[in-house]
Order: sequence, then structure tokens, then C-alpha cells
Amino acid sequence: MSPLVNLPYELLALVVRNLNLTDTRSLSRACRHLQFLFYEAKIARVILENEAPDSLEARTARVTKRYDRELRRLVKRREAITSVSPYLVAVVAVADSWLYENGILCYIQDRRMRILDLHNSQSTELVIDIRGLLDEAVHESRPCRNYKFQPLYAAHGLVSCLYSHANPDTARWLVVFNAREGRVITTKYLPSSFKIFVRNNDKFLCYGTYSAGGQDGSRLWIVRAYDLTTNTWLSGKLDLPEPMGSDMSSTVCFEVIDGFLYGVSNQTSLEDEEGDWMSFYTCFRIPLTHQGLCVVQHAPWGQLWRRCHFEGPIDDRWSFLRLFKDEQTSQITVVESRKEWLSKSSSARRTYYTTKVVFPEIGEHDRDGASSAPLSRAAHLTESFKTRDMDLTTAPPRDPHSVHPGDDGSKSIMHTLSKSPVRIYDSATQTFLDLVDDSASFGPDSLCLRIRGGSRRPWTAAESEERNRLPPEKRHVSHDTFDQEIEDLYKQEDVIYWPPKETAADPDAALPALRGVLNPPGHSGQVCGVWDDRSMVYSIGDARKTKAIVFLSFDPAIHLKGVKPYPGKPTRSFSAGSPRNGMVPEGAQSTRKGRGLVSASRPNGTEDGNPGWATLSEPSGPVDGEGSCQWRKSEPAMYRDISVGFHFAA
Repeated sequence: MSPLVNLPYELLALVVRNLNLTDTRSLSRACRHLQFLFYEAKIARVILENEAPDSLEARTARVTKRYDRELRRLVKRREAITSVSPYLVAVVAVADSWLYENGILCYIQDRRMRILDLHNSQSTELVIDIRGLLDEAVHESRPCRNYKFQPLYAAHGLVSCLYSHANPDTARWLVVFNAREGRVITTKYLPSSFKIFVRNNDKFLCYGTYSAGGQDGSRLWIVRAYDLTTNTWLSGKLDLPEPMGSDMSSTVCFEVIDGFLYGVSNQTSLEDEEGDWMSFYTCFRIPLTHQGLCVVQHAPWGQLWRRCHFEGPIDDRWSFLRLFKDEQTSQITVVESRKEWLSKSSSARRTYYTTKVVFPEIGEHDRDGASSAPLSRAAHLTESFKTRDMDLTTAPPRDPHSVHPGDDGSKSIMHTLSKSPVRIYDSATQTFLDLVDDSASFGPDSLCLRIRGGSRRPWTAAESEERNRLPPEKRHVSHDTFDQEIEDLYKQEDVIYWPPKETAADPDAALPALRGVLNPPGHSGQVCGVWDDRSMVYSIGDARKTKAIVFLSFDPAIHLKGVKPYPGKPTRSFSAGSPRNGMVPEGAQSTRKGRGLVSASRPNGTEDGNPGWATLSEPSGPVDGEGSCQWRKSEPAMYRDISVGFHFAA
């Protein structure tokens, strides 16, 4: 029995406070008397608030007061991501177009928009009659029957869409409505909708377009805002500086976080003009207030170093850019994936870079040039030209904890870009996930979609000692000193594919049915998808055809009504020392099996289920004021009629 069992409750809580989540999990597995750490509410609260205060689980626990349940949910979600083992996969819709944001799926079929809350496991969905909505929202649309209607964003009960028609000239409107209440919030005529984006919280809504605004006729990002509390558009607009990217989630990213509109870009025009250059991120934030978009802060350029010219070429087609609030540190974080030929290597490598961004307080003037003055093109050009006074032959030091080397073409065969339609990186678990087409053919009619992923973790003390005892000839030594520093800190796990390939030695009669969920029969063509911190949604189908929409959840709290349990072999095992979740690298064999680490149920056997989401989201059942709105109604979710999918035991 562990000596920790005999410690007073208060001392044990202090010990747990100084352990990370992985160590606490291992501690509960090492001694059955310490499994209560994940069931005792007060200790669970300490762990959750210390390890993931900005996670969805922590926010939910503050409302439901079920810290033990949400802690187990957090652990199981992270385990599922690192082991590439989703808890649920299902075909949830067939649609002409769709949008997935903040756990809300909005999809259009037969001139109706259907809105489904997947994160909250809703079994009903709101159905919007688009023609009826437009008759109320955009009076100019009434004589038009040939138009386009596209969802742009969904958050805090609001859905933002783009409407356009040609009658005879092209005209466009932004339409924002509250689907639950059946109420049009606002409409806005748009001179341009090129590369439009929308973001909102519960008080303000912002939209931006990449429109002509430069003195030389070049395009700039132009941002406007709407006050949801007073139902008025804020006066004026904000023109963002020219040296910014234009491809969303690739060279530029915008998000609303904690009352600010944040923006980040990895591209400036100067990089194309200079022979020797040093690249920095452009990162700014705008406080959303009733006074309008009048103050812009940009982060100190010194902390936003990105790369140097001599590090090698980049294949920009593989790059993706993401801006978010870290669930553990609560810091604004930028993650960028790049495929690079580093150090004059003949083989490319995909690497994931994490950068923490710290802004000065409002009104504070930073010595590196960050200020709360309005952002202008001249100010940003001044920031960029500072690099000319720097030593362009020496790269600033990088933190090895913020660099995660991924696929390396010199060590393994890499999938082509056309075979990797969805690529993401989860910084909380240090895991990269790709949706790949693993078929031998390059034709669009022979898809074999699978999830592949790889993660890393710090070496344990025992593993480090064992590595140090190895003779020099058996140790792997990298030619690059920085790569060696990373290898000394982290153990890179083998890449895992899910679902696994069936073998004669280990047959699974249910695998063909599972592949049929991931690759719906009758649908082929382009594959595109998105990811949040707990789920992936992707569609299969060409632009002019209906698309099958597939949902994968790594959150054990998401349960879709009517989805059947997987009838094949178990794919999840948390036993100490065994491969992650029972999944093994292809070509290897699993030799150990064990019981689960942390049950999804409480010790008395009661299932956790969905943790009181009705207090955080719209309840299911009849829609508020059903008879007062003619263009909105509630119907059973389409996935219940499709009935194609499996859930996997937690």
C-alpha cells in the first residue's frame, strides 16, 4: 500500500496540487486506494482548476458542481485523442452545404437550414425555412427565387449567414438571427463579401471582409461591429494594415476571446521583397466596447519571432494557423503547422510550432513598440523594418517545449497533400491528427478514409535512466543539436491508424461496417472537414452534389440517440504499460490487455451521462414560441433516420 494513503486529507490535496494530470492519473492507477482522487469532489476540483481551468469541462463543473465527473471526462477525452480512438462515429446528415462551429452543425438541404447541437447530444434540430426567413429579414429578396444562402458562423445562440442575389446586379446582405427565439437580430448590406468572416460573443458581433481599401487599390481587411445589447451597429469601421495574410486558417486567423477580437497573421509583404529576412507574426487585439473599434493593441514584435530565411524553404500548401486560449495556462496561443526542408535537408518534415502571446495592459506603452494607439499601416511597417537592424544570420533561441517535430520524409513515407484533406494539432495533448485517404488509388471514387495520429510525452524517470545506461552505439543521436534537445525531453509515440487494418491473425467481422460509416457508400469526391478540441466533422461530395456529413467525437459525454454500440472487438484499453487504448502501430502485435483506468461511472455504478448541459445550452423539446414564428420549427434530428454509426464503450 502506498504511504500516501496514510496522509491526512489536507496534505494529500497539497501533494496532488503539485502533480500534473498525467502523474495524478498514474498515481490512481498504481494503488486502488487512491482511485478516489477522481471521485472525491474537492480533490477533483483542485486538479481540474489547476490543470485545465479554461477547458469546457472546468466551465461546466463550475455550473453543475460535478467536478469529479468533469475531471474524468477531461482525462478520457485527452486519452482518446492521444490514442486516436474516438468514442463515437456517425453519419449525421446529408446536405448541399454546411458549417460546424462551437459544436453546432448548420447544414442546408432543399432550401431549409437545419441546426443541430452535437456537443450537447441533441436528438432534435431546429429547421429554418430560408425563404420565410429572408422574406422577413431582407425585403429586397422577396421577388428573387434564384439566390445563394451560406452559413458563416454560429455561437451564443446566434447564426450568421451570407445572402446574395443577382437582380440584375449582384447584391449581398449579412443576416444574423436567433434560431431558438425565431428572431432576426440584424441585417447589413455588404458592398463586398470577399473572404468574409464573422465572430461573436454574447455582447458583440464582428465581421470583416478583404476589400479594396489601400491607397493603391490593394485589398485590406475591413472590420465592423454590432452591439448585441443595444441592437445597434457601432459607428465607423477599422481598416487593418496591409501586411497581413488573406487565406483564413492558413495565413490569417481571427477569434473573439474574453471581450477582444484577436487577429494573427504569418505573412507580410516585406518577406517577398527582402533577400535576407526574419519572419515575425503580426498579432493584435481590439477591445469590444460600446465606444466602437477605436483602440487596437499589437503584441510586442520581439516575442513573435517565427522563422529565418536560412532555415529552409516551406511548402505553404500544408500550412495551417490557429489562434486560441490555452485551457491550462489561459494564455492566448498561436499554433502553426509548417512543412519545411530544414537545415538544407533533401527530405521535408512537418513541424508544429506553439507561440504564447502576451499583450500589455490598455494604455501601457511597451519598449518594443507595442501600444494601445490605433493600428496603422505605417506603424506596422515600422515594426517590420526593425528586423533590418537585427543579425539576420543568427536565429533567436527557440523553446524545445514549443516545437513538435511530426512526419519526417527521411524516416517514413508521407501521405500526399491530396490524400490528407484534414490536418490538425491538439496542443493540450501534443497530438497531431490527420484524416487521410489510405487507398492505393488516386481516384475520387475509391476512398478509404482513416484517422492517423502521433503524440509525444515527457520521458519518465525510469525511461531516462534506461536511456542513459545504453551504450553510445545504441543511442540515437540527432545531427541537429536542437532536435537532440527535443528528443532528450520527449518520447515520440508511434503513429497510429484508426480503424486498424484487419489481419488474418486478428479478424474483426465488424470492421467493414465501421469503414462504411467513415466512407459512406454512394458518396465520393472532395473531402473537407474541421476540428475543435473534442470532435471532427467532415463531408464527402463534390460542390454540385449532396454531401454525406460524418461526425467523430473524442468526448465520452457525447451520446447520439439511437447510435448502436460497436459490435466488433474492443478498441480501448488503459492498462499500464500497454499500447495506448489497445491500439498498436501497424505491423506490431498487442501482447497485453488490461482494465480501464478511470470509469465513466461513479463507484456505485451510476453512469455519468451528459453532465447537465441544459443549464448551459438550449433544452430539447418544443421551441420557444413555436406558433409565433412561421419560418422556424423543431424536428427529430436527421441522424436518427439515417441510423448509420457506432459508439465505443467508455
